[in-house]
Amino acid sequence: MKFKTLLFLVTLGQFSFSQNTTENDSIKKITKLEEVIVSANKSEQKNLEVPVAVTSISAKSVTNSRLVNVADLSGRVPNYLYQELGVGFQSIQSIRGIQVFSENPAVSTYVDDVNSLDILAGGFMLTDIERREVLRGPQSTLFGRNAMGGVVNIITKKPTNKTTGFVELENGNFALQRYTAGFKTPLIKNKLFLGMNGLFQKREGFMRNDITGTTSTDTSLNGKTVGDEENTYGNIFLKWLATDKLSFTANVKTQRDFSNASGFFVSQANENIALETPTVINLTRIGRHERNITNYSFTGKYEGKSFDLTSITAFQQISLSFKDIDFPGYYHSFYDNAIGEKLPPQEVLSQELRINSKNKTSKIQYVAGLFGFKQVGYEPSTNLAFEVGPNTYSIFRNRSNNTGYAAFGEVSYRILEKLKVTGGARYDIEEREATFNGFGDAIFVGGVFTQINPDQTKSAKFNAFSPKASIMYLLNENNNLFLTYTRGFRAGGINAQGGLPAGIRQDFDPEYSNNFELGYKSSFWNNRMNFNLAAFLINWQDLQFFNNVAPFTFVRENVGNAYSKGIEMEANIIPLKGLQLDFSYSINDAEYEDFSLLRFGSAVPIGGNKLANAPKTTMFAAAEYTFKTSENVTFIFRGEFRNIGGYYTDIQNTLYQPTYQTVNTRFGINYENYSLFLWTRNLTNERFLAYGNADTSFGSRSSIAAMPAQIGVTLSARF
Repeated sequence: MKFKTLLFLVTLGQFSFSQNTTENDSIKKITKLEEVIVSANKSEQKNLEVPVAVTSISAKSVTNSRLVNVADLSGRVPNYLYQELGVGFQSIQSIRGIQVFSENPAVSTYVDDVNSLDILAGGFMLTDIERREVLRGPQSTLFGRNAMGGVVNIITKKPTNKTTGFVELENGNFALQRYTAGFKTPLIKNKLFLGMNGLFQKREGFMRNDITGTTSTDTSLNGKTVGDEENTYGNIFLKWLATDKLSFTANVKTQRDFSNASGFFVSQANENIALETPTVINLTRIGRHERNITNYSFTGKYEGKSFDLTSITAFQQISLSFKDIDFPGYYHSFYDNAIGEKLPPQEVLSQELRINSKNKTSKIQYVAGLFGFKQVGYEPSTNLAFEVGPNTYSIFRNRSNNTGYAAFGEVSYRILEKLKVTGGARYDIEEREATFNGFGDAIFVGGVFTQINPDQTKSAKFNAFSPKASIMYLLNENNNLFLTYTRGFRAGGINAQGGLPAGIRQDFDPEYSNNFELGYKSSFWNNRMNFNLAAFLINWQDLQFFNNVAPFTFVRENVGNAYSKGIEMEANIIPLKGLQLDFSYSINDAEYEDFSLLRFGSAVPIGGNKLANAPKTTMFAAAEYTFKTSENVTFIFRGEFRNIGGYYTDIQNTLYQPTYQTVNTRFGINYENYSLFLWTRNLTNERFLAYGNADTSFGSRSSIAAMPAQIGVTLSARF
């Protein structure tokens, strides 16, 4: 720890050299911090005006920090952790310790006002980003289901009357190739705008397969890299200004993912092996997966004199296939009549209608709306062919139909010049239906499918009430205090498995998080310094976890409660011309309360254990120095230090990830509209886990080490 901290400070010292100007001259030339804009209340506001703990990362910071995906937010955002599950799009996002792996995530992800309702929709390789926002703490009043821990909100850049474009070429170790391009242009000035952008990324895995000592006779697998990835992303949108008040935007985003390290089944035997020999793995088969995801959205907006009316219609499709997953027995995706087939597309249709007040000087501000969705899903873990013999498979199949409706609203009222109160509420109704079979209810032998027992269909109905209340006191124009209560929820569901023992429910209830937060936001020194502070307490109720209620029978049940409490701090400062310093620090004390899990006939006590994937601390420090050598030439150097405090990766607290630190750098030159940058990730080659599991429900431990040190070069042009 001390060595790496010293290394980072020395690195920063290389570019924080003394200036050849006097202090007074520097003060005169000071630049201000970028204005921090957030959409926490479903409309753009200054961060200072919002009684919510929010980290907003601008387009400039996204580029200079090289935040290429959501995983890069770990350590960058207080009390945020992204934990892989072996495949990039299957992941756990944890905020303040609130997280879970299920078809319904606990942290909601929005892209351009559209909610990714399913965990399989994560991992978009987006480009041309305007800003990334992370709202910490429950946000269900305005953002709905799955916002128990918080919200990751991503906004892409919008078109203007000016034609703009970019091209970016990137290469690095592990055969990294990453190419992005895009443009925006007016087709009809002030009326019709077109935008397109895309991305292609290909990278080899860092692990080499070594089948020495295994029973495998397939020598072609020896020496093969594991973790190879290929991603293709594209986005096209069209915006029409029908009148000076009415606009329509059509948007399509699509992505294809491929990897030969599918699922957490492809992993090292335990965490010690993963950390001691992270680049070597022993597999007799190498699992493969392919995912295709497409998001369609159509947004209409009417801008009145005192209000804005917004309609958002979205449709999402996700299809997935995987096969040859290395595990006792072998797993393949299955639904219809082929092994390793692509599952039918999961589909989500949603509609939101929202009205926002517009007059920012009015004493009353409001937002209200209606939301509805219909979802058809095929959860990968319950659509499997399990190899029980040569050309013989036991089949699991599952299809779910989910429908939900909600009404929500929030009103802020300025009681006094410096005192504002806010109240809000949301009411959700969800209906869920699942059709499924159980282990041994269907078989696939010699290419012939046989239904042994009929499929079962179960349904359930749930509702949830999500209130919000806050009070904000304005100390002055640039300083405020706030006290906020928010509630989040995660939907209940149905256990898609037949033959449950007597007394075991087929369905399970929603779970809730109640957040109490005291915060302080400020801007000092003529907007050269921002400082935010928040203290929170979260009560997490009716947690959903899998219990082993019978042999080969795992059901999700509401098992107990937990709590999370802590402090978060963020600061940004420009002490000298061209030099910006960023810092954040968080503390989190999070524990499960008194309950037990059922594992293979035994009760495993959980009470008093630390929440899984909840680091005790996170710290982020960065320095970025920019200086010009001429009117057209600018040099930029950025160094980042991230410290992730120790945490357990499993609920039983048997697999511990010790504290680790990473150092990232980015150095380069801008010449007019061209730039060339050299960057590094994990410069000190720190060893830590990208994934770890020791839950005895899986029968064994499994882990994957994070990628070693990475280095690359980026060449870009903008017009």
